Amino acid sequence: MLGFLRFLVIGLVLMTVLYGLLTVYVRSLTRERLEEEWEKEGSIGERDAYVEEGIIDYERSFRPKLLLLVYILPLIAFCAIFYVTNFM
Repeated sequence: MLGFLRFLVIGLVLMTVLYGLLTVYVRSLTRERLEEEWEKEGSIGERDAYVEEGIIDYERSFRPKLLLLVYILPLIAFCAIFYVTNFM
């Protein structure tokens, strides 16, 4: 049981690091896309305001919530493997 808990803690730490890195990466891609859109639209208005408004819209969307699958999918897979190997 102690090995299971140690594996769980290490796994959660690694998933948290991966989630943080993916969050930063996806936000930077979104920011770059918004900056390119601003340039293509003819540079109307202030660039920083346009990008910040787009980032706020991104944060309210469903896409950043999909990153939580970094936690959910490995836990489901681990629980399924644990159940099959121990109880079947």
